This record gives sequence, C-alpha cells and structure tokens, in this order.
Amino acid sequence: MNDSIFKNKHLEKWMKVFSMIFASIMLTINVEAKTIQLTMQHMEQPPSRVEAMQVVVDKFNAKYPQYRMKQNVVGWGEAYSRVTAQVEAGVGVDLQQAIPAFFTAIRRTGGVQPATGVFNKVAKEVKFIEAYVDQYRADDEIWAIPAFGMLELLMYNKKHFEEAGISHPPKTTEEVLAAAKKLTIPSKGQYGFALPASDTLAGTQSIYTWMGAFGGKKIFDDNCRPTVNNPHNIKAYTFLKELAKYSPPDIGAYAWAEVEGALVSGKASMITFKNAFMNSWINNSGLGASDLGAAPIPVPSDGSGERFSLSYSNAFMVMTDDPEKQEGLAKFMAFWLKPKIYGEWLGTSEPGLFLPVTENAETNRIMFSAPVLSQFKKQHQMSLDEAPYTGMYGFMQNNYCPTVGQFEGQNFTAKAMEKMIIEDISPKEAVEYLEELMLNVN
Repeated sequence: MNDSIFKNKHLEKWMKVFSMIFASIMLTINVEAKTIQLTMQHMEQPPSRVEAMQVVVDKFNAKYPQYRMKQNVVGWGEAYSRVTAQVEAGVGVDLQQAIPAFFTAIRRTGGVQPATGVFNKVAKEVKFIEAYVDQYRADDEIWAIPAFGMLELLMYNKKHFEEAGISHPPKTTEEVLAAAKKLTIPSKGQYGFALPASDTLAGTQSIYTWMGAFGGKKIFDDNCRPTVNNPHNIKAYTFLKELAKYSPPDIGAYAWAEVEGALVSGKASMITFKNAFMNSWINNSGLGASDLGAAPIPVPSDGSGERFSLSYSNAFMVMTDDPEKQEGLAKFMAFWLKPKIYGEWLGTSEPGLFLPVTENAETNRIMFSAPVLSQFKKQHQMSLDEAPYTGMYGFMQNNYCPTVGQFEGQNFTAKAMEKMIIEDISPKEAVEYLEELMLNVN
C-alpha cells in the first residue's frame, strides 16, 4: 500500500475518533450546563426520615437527569426564624415544607409563590384528598402541594390497663380522668397520662386536640376575631388542669420526645399523640405490637363536645418563580406521590406517623406491607378512620386568618396552659389570658 495513502487513512481514522470524543465531551458539557439545580427543605430531622427522603431524591435524580434535587433539613424549633431569615437574605430554597399556620407566617415575608400551576400539574398524575388541599387555599390560589397528613389519637399501654382492671379505653373525658387517677402509682414511677404542659409546638398540638374535643375547635370568627374565651375552652382547660395531676411532675419540660418516651418506657399509661413511635415501641418498650392501644380522642359525656382530633396537612410551598424550576418541582412531587414510591416512603420513613394525602388503594397496600407497619395495622387503620373527624386551628372558619401563624409560632395555647399550671391560675383565667395573647398580635 502506498505510504501516503496509509497515512491518510490512519489520519482519517484518528480524526473520526477525535470527533467522537469531542462530541461526547461537548454533549456532557451541554447536559451539565442544562442541569437544573433544585433544593427542597423540610423539618423531618430524625435520621430514618432523612434517609427515606434521600431514597426518593436519588430515584428522582436518576430518572430525570436534567434535574438535580437535594434536601436540606431544619429543625422545627428554628424553622420560623431560619426560613424567614433565608427569605429576607434572598437565599431561600425552591421547595419548603409547611404546615398551615407555618405557611401563613412565611407567606407574610413575601417569599411564597402561588402554587396553583404546580399543583394542577401534579393533580393530573395523582388524586388528592381534598381536605388536605383545602388548608392551603387562600385568595383564589393554592399555596402548597400536600405531601402527607398527621393526626392525634389516644395512645395507651394495654398492659397497664389490664393490670388496673380497666377493660376498655376511655370514651369520655370523665373516663380519661378516672383511668388516669387509677393508673397513677408514683411509688412505681407510673403516671396515668403524659401531658406536654410546655411552651412548645407539642404542647400547642395536644392542647388544641382537647379544645376541639370539648367543642372549641373554632378559634376565630369569620372576621378573624379571636373566639377562644368561651365555655367550651374553659371546660377543656379545667379538664387539662385536673389531668396534669396524674402526669409526671416534670411535664413542664415535655415536648414530643418526652411524651413518646414516657409511654414507651412505661412511665405513662396514656398520651395524645401521633402514631410516630412504632419503631421505638418494638425496640424499647419490652412489649409487643398488640400491647399498644389506639383509640379516638374521648369527648365529654354531656354531649357538649364532638369527635375530633387535630389534623395537619404537611405540604410543600413553592418558593421560586423560575418557570423551569417550577416544572422540575411539579415533576418531583408527581414522582414522589406515585403509588410505589409513595407507599414505600409512607411505610418506612417513620412507620405510622405519616398518612397518605392521595386516594389510591395500591399506595395503601404497599404502605401496610412495610415490615414495621404491618405489625401495627389496627393502630394505623385507626388513624385513617379518624381522618374525617379532624380539623386545624385557624382553619375552621370561612375566611383566611393570617394571625394563626403567630398563634402557632408563639404557642399561645401552650403558654396559657403553662401559666395555669405554674402560677396556679384558674382555667377561666387561663382562657382569658389565651384570648388576650391573640388580641395583642401585631
């Protein structure tokens, strides 16, 4: 073969190889340049919840390489101040977890974008339970995309009940007090109830659940004037003051961890709580799944209250107005809420705590098949059964009342409870103080 011909062919071969390598490099650079960075921020700090969310994030990033989602975690204790500071500094995230009152507070910063467009895209892929959407409707817009629900039940130690000769869980508030008194044995370090009488969100949630059960679920009228100073809530605080007598002496420092720990350790026989501690019950109580009882929140025997529990729609606010990012957020939420991914996440993130916000039998089947949750089907089904009888403070009236953000953020119900216990004021004075706090919101 002619040497020049050989050299030309050899050169052509290498030029083709070089062209392919160059094209590959340019394609990679182009793809990387078009990768849209997305950040979600949530307040579910326990490691199991962070790990479960990372599984969802990793699967999303693998399926949609044009996006790169990452998660940030902020504790609830600092959420109000941290997110407000982020917005004010212009370093906010794209997707921010919210509960309804938290949303109203952060919306006032101007950092929350209407989420109607994103929601509608997700709603084409999954069927939402409307009650979870309604908590984020205001001014003809939807302001967050629901992700999971929560509600409170009366959780109790069946072994303690058997030992005390109590044959069934309390159905009335009078039965709660009678059972709590009978179950309180200070010499054994055992108390009938663990009531969080602290200036915390845990206190706010538990106290409001009882306010609702006594008929006081509506804290504003339709003109957003506080309406808490009423006979229903005076009865509720009277009940709570009595219940505190059958609680551990350090309940003034109780938040979620202490309430859960009291039931799991056997220090308390009853709590009002979410089904958030099934792993802990199995690992630390020394008892089996069948020894954990769950019942609806009891009501007054005179018919003045109603079947009720606090219910949260945990959702994600859209914090960016970038259309390309919003498209990515819609894809992420739709991906997360599809039956297989969502059912696995519900069943493993924190078994029993999170309730589905979509209507899908396949999601529920996968959720209930999770290793831990499959042992607590009765308790978790109780949460699903109680969902129609729930509500949320500040969202029971016809109009949107922004000051509910301060009501929750400053733990007004808990402050009133704390004052009643520490200063030994009357329930009537405690309720008057609660309304005074609400009236003085700027």
